[in-house]
Amino acid sequence: MNFIENEQHIGNNITMTQEKGEGEFTIALKLLAHFNNSSIRFKLFFYFFIIIILCIMTLSFFGGEIYKKSIEKEANRHTDQMIDQVWNHIKVLIQENDNIMYYLANEESVGQFLEQKKPAEKIEQKAKEKIQIYKDRHQEIAGIILVNRYDQLISNEMTRISRDPLTKESWYKKAIQTPGKIQLISKPIGRNLTNTSDYQVNNVLSLVKAIENPTTKEVEGVILIDLKFDFIKSVIESIKLGKSGFIFIMDKESKVVYSPVNSTVYRIHPSWLANDESPPIEKEIEHDKFQIIYNTVPDIGWKIVGVFSINETTKVVSKVQGLTLIIAIITLIISLIVSLFFANTITKPLTKLKTLMGNVEERRFDLRFHSKYDDEIGQLGNSYNKMIQEVEELIDLVYKEQKSKREAELKILQAQIKPHFLYNTLDTIQWMASEYKADKIIEMVNALTTLFRIGLNKGNEFITVEEEVEHIVSYLTIQMTRYESKIGYQLDVDETVKNNQVLKLILQPLVENAIYHGIRNKRGKGKISISICKRNDQLLFAVRDTGVGIEAEPLKKLNHALKNMSGDHKGYGLFNVNERILLSYGSQYGLQVFSEYGTGTTVIAILPIINK
Repeated sequence: MNFIENEQHIGNNITMTQEKGEGEFTIALKLLAHFNNSSIRFKLFFYFFIIIILCIMTLSFFGGEIYKKSIEKEANRHTDQMIDQVWNHIKVLIQENDNIMYYLANEESVGQFLEQKKPAEKIEQKAKEKIQIYKDRHQEIAGIILVNRYDQLISNEMTRISRDPLTKESWYKKAIQTPGKIQLISKPIGRNLTNTSDYQVNNVLSLVKAIENPTTKEVEGVILIDLKFDFIKSVIESIKLGKSGFIFIMDKESKVVYSPVNSTVYRIHPSWLANDESPPIEKEIEHDKFQIIYNTVPDIGWKIVGVFSINETTKVVSKVQGLTLIIAIITLIISLIVSLFFANTITKPLTKLKTLMGNVEERRFDLRFHSKYDDEIGQLGNSYNKMIQEVEELIDLVYKEQKSKREAELKILQAQIKPHFLYNTLDTIQWMASEYKADKIIEMVNALTTLFRIGLNKGNEFITVEEEVEHIVSYLTIQMTRYESKIGYQLDVDETVKNNQVLKLILQPLVENAIYHGIRNKRGKGKISISICKRNDQLLFAVRDTGVGIEAEPLKKLNHALKNMSGDHKGYGLFNVNERILLSYGSQYGLQVFSEYGTGTTVIAILPIINK
């Protein structure tokens, strides 16, 4: 049972993992699809941003790291040079004192002193004079002493403390164990010697060397020279390794020979310097990282150690990296602005071309794409212009064909009606009505004659505004006779527009629409107001009725259909008039309908001002 439950649990985990993976994959696909569907402007901006980020990060990070490594390498090289410089100074000094020992050992009085068990006072005096000469010429010497194998000594500064033999002293034994080789003893505390000068033993470095008989090579005594630490101090303190860096000397017993006053030196463990040679060591001391470099002096085993703070050395680099980061951020902001500008520069012509395409959808063919350059976008714009030109020519051709067709149909109608016969007949009816004093018939016949005359207009499509007004008055006269007290009208025409040319029979369908769809469906008498005026550079025909009006939703659909010439509205007067206006004047003209349900409707025809 438990096995089955475990299997089910494992199966559920696998299913959950698969679903999670599929979910993440789906999100990634959606993001990719969203990006692919984004605008070209956004894509260009995104690509620019990625390139700029990569460049800035590469320069800021790798540049800073390379500079930091270079600084550390240079600091190590400088420390190595300083260590060599210290050792060269010490080596020169030791060599000079070795020479002094050699010259003293070869002095006649010194030789006699070394050979005799009880040298004469005169010999000792001469030997002291020789020693004094060398001491006076070398300020770094604190004292010189000669001890022969019979425990006799000569010195101008040092004397024996007790009667204990000096030949039993460690420094004496150390010297005679390696005759001919100079030995260094730092801070020789505990020896059986005292110095008349004011130098303390812990402030001197002792050089000892056994003196051999040139013939028998037998050790005859030891010469000891105490050197002041001042000479090491002046050399070491003249060297600077940054603000807190320093150099110190350690002997082969891991005792500090000399170091500047510094708390860090006593926190350097001797085990870190156990090898004779080592690559730079990096250690953390008191929460600060230090680089330790040392060299071991051959023969004597001294180590000259250079120590400097890595944080202090790279502090400048850290500051530079901080400034670089600030500069990178500023550069990034400026780059983003510039990228946005470049993206806009590239996509602006495309946006303009897209807007022009939208105008074409609204039947505006009079706008063209203008480009200063002949690049790909410019060539695309030229192709667009050619296409629009061809479309416009095609529409014009269709319009002319339709117009010719209507004119032919009108001519056929005119031929069928025979205007002269019609006019003569109406004139006869008018005469007969006059005989019977039927004034109302006379008025209707006159209106009908005028209506036919202006409507036919000898086949011309355009008439004056004054003729259009005369035509609508005739039409209203006939309609008011039919509907008697149902209709009243008001006419307001700007005198300055009467001679302007307009497409004929615009008002009649609008008024007819107001009667049949507005006033006829209303109880009581209705009123139609017709106004013709100028507004800016346009001519406005407005037909207002006090009919039942149109509800909001049908009104919205009606205006949308008029604007886009969409839907099947064959037989509707408004759409016929609107289509004629669009075909004759362009898409910036046409009809607009305003209405409030229960109050009335206003239809405005917007036309261009065309002088006769």
